[in-house]
Amino acid sequence: MTKKRKRRRRKSKKVWSLRHVAAVAIVGMVFLVVGYEVYRFVSNREKPDSYDEKWPYHDLTSGEYAGGYDGIDISRHQGKIRWQELRKVKRLKFVYVKITEGAATKDPWFERNVDSVRASGILVGAYHFMTKSPAALQFENFRANYDIDRQDLLPVVDVEDDGTKGWSREEIQSCLKTFCTLFSNYYGRTPIIYCSESYYKDYLSPDFDNYLLWIASYGHEPTLPGSPHYDIWQKSRRGRVPGVWNWVDLNKMGAGHVVEDFKW
Repeated sequence: MTKKRKRRRRKSKKVWSLRHVAAVAIVGMVFLVVGYEVYRFVSNREKPDSYDEKWPYHDLTSGEYAGGYDGIDISRHQGKIRWQELRKVKRLKFVYVKITEGAATKDPWFERNVDSVRASGILVGAYHFMTKSPAALQFENFRANYDIDRQDLLPVVDVEDDGTKGWSREEIQSCLKTFCTLFSNYYGRTPIIYCSESYYKDYLSPDFDNYLLWIASYGHEPTLPGSPHYDIWQKSRRGRVPGVWNWVDLNKMGAGHVVEDFKW
């Protein structure tokens, strides 16, 4: 190989090396920018309703205050609640507070919400949102964050499409049965099961007929197949309640029930 060809080859390698470095740098910069924008988007989306103690900054609801309910369920999505107003609602007999989700998540507002409900003299309960995670890990997440001495009402397992989408009926039932069995073995009671009317028909009936059932049905009273009847009815997911500056779920006890039926 001549010296001229050698010099040309070294030059070619040098050019390729520079191009390679430049390409890697560009790709890295793209990932950095995109990653930062995703982080900024998520942070801006999550922080206001998760951690900002002043959010909502104004009432996001409008219209007349709701009636015909016995209890509400709340989570970080309601943000700061004006408890001095809410505790004046005489019809309010219970409040369920989200405690955990899946295998590792705890609602950041759980402790302060529970403290506020108890200080208001209203009966309080906690609910776990089930996801496509191992049931044993989900139960451990719940158990590790749950203090039975600060709770009045039986806990609830919230099972719905948002958490189990893509799972078969068999997978859903297996996870829920395992969670409930672990719960029963540890606490000596079974939890209340929350789901929609259609979800119960499609995935849970009749295997969970013997559980206390909290059924969501908007626009009409729930009708379940076979023998079971709902024990709590979630009648609206867009209720306006004094002191709550975001829309909230409204719940009504089933016929013949009093709130003491759901106590530990």
